[in-house]
Amino acid sequence: MGPNAKRLMIHKMSLDAVPPGGGLKSALDFIMTPGAMATSAKAATEWVNAAINVVRLAAEPNPWKNSDDEAIAEEILRLIEERKKQQKR
Repeated sequence: MGPNAKRLMIHKMSLDAVPPGGGLKSALDFIMTPGAMATSAKAATEWVNAAINVVRLAAEPNPWKNSDDEAIAEEILRLIEERKKQQKR
């Protein structure tokens, strides 16, 4: 797993740790629960792989179908950041 895919995995894990509307208590529960990080890492890795595959298998026109995992993960991260900026407006 390359750096972009790892960043995407960490993003997903952060959502598991502190879901929308969650706060410090959610984060502490996540950190203090034995096995929660390992479980989240496994689930996040599966999620990243599935997300990349969904993009790769999307209907035509699909400029990403022949792209490597890192390029697709980078685009997903870019779209996440774009959405965050739009939500702040």
